[in-house]
Amino acid sequence: MSYSEDVVISKLSSVNETQEAIVNISQWVLFHRRYADQTVKTWAKALNDAPAHRKLALVYLANEVVQQSRARKREEFLKAFSPTIAEALENAYRQCSPDLQAKIRRVVDVWRQRTVFPDDVLKGIETRLDDADKKKPKQISGGRRIGQGMAFSLGLPLELSKLATAHSDVQSKVNTLGEAVASANKLYSAVTEADALPAPMEYASQIEKVLTSVNGALKASDDMLQSRHELIRQLEALLSVNKAALESETNQHGVLEEKKQKALDLQKEVSDMILGNISEPSNDDTNHDIDIDYSEDRNSPLDKEEESVVPDPVYKPLSETKPSGEKAQALSGLEGLDPALVNFLSSLGEKDGSSTPPVL
Repeated sequence: MSYSEDVVISKLSSVNETQEAIVNISQWVLFHRRYADQTVKTWAKALNDAPAHRKLALVYLANEVVQQSRARKREEFLKAFSPTIAEALENAYRQCSPDLQAKIRRVVDVWRQRTVFPDDVLKGIETRLDDADKKKPKQISGGRRIGQGMAFSLGLPLELSKLATAHSDVQSKVNTLGEAVASANKLYSAVTEADALPAPMEYASQIEKVLTSVNGALKASDDMLQSRHELIRQLEALLSVNKAALESETNQHGVLEEKKQKALDLQKEVSDMILGNISEPSNDDTNHDIDIDYSEDRNSPLDKEEESVVPDPVYKPLSETKPSGEKAQALSGLEGLDPALVNFLSSLGEKDGSSTPPVL
């Protein structure tokens, strides 16, 4: 198969973490070692654009290529990777989860143990990865970190985390699919719409390129369809959960409204009872200090006793005294005298048993 950038993109888009896929693609890459610079440039772009779960496969592919190059004592890819490998790995490392980062670190450790790259290149890689670790966002609730994709941001609940992951996966594949489809369409049009047919061998080579490109586009399309179906499934699951919750909460709201109305009615009844007791008091609550019936109290034994102890006046005016006939005749000559004197003289007469007071 002849070399072209579209073919490289197709190869890289189909790579996965299986040993078979990595070995087969690395052999094709090594066969076209004279295009090492262009291949590494395309690889770096694919690594940057790939979703997190595919970045590790591309790192494994680079590892296979450079280790095979060193074993075969071919310097093309070692020289091509050296200027760009540190930056490419740092970008991938920053976008990966901790478990993927640990696997990338493991690859770098193998490179140092086997002296795959010169010491300055290895030191540059390790320095960049260390800097990436130092600049990690602070931990938030749930142990997730901001900046590691939507699924790991903001301490999202499990349902939203799954949805965010599915959405991020779809978005990461949009550019890959678009590039693969555009390349396949371009090659297909060039072959099928040519004004004149080339020589059979050249024509067969062109058709092979078209098939390779179309297969790559189909692979990218399959990946996109799977991701899109997963996103829709997560959306439907989230929608279903929220619809059920909405129905339950609506019923609960209605029950609370009924309880509120019953409490208001009960409050009104109690208020009316309180106001009724204030406006119409019972006999026990009557204020006796306001209306008192004295009709019976005037003849009570207490009042009669009080009347019995009231002393008689020391004397009574003559006008209020009604003496007997004989006494009246005896006192007729005493008119004009002081009443007190008259009474005194009268009492002397009574003591002597005489009805006639003494003549003064």
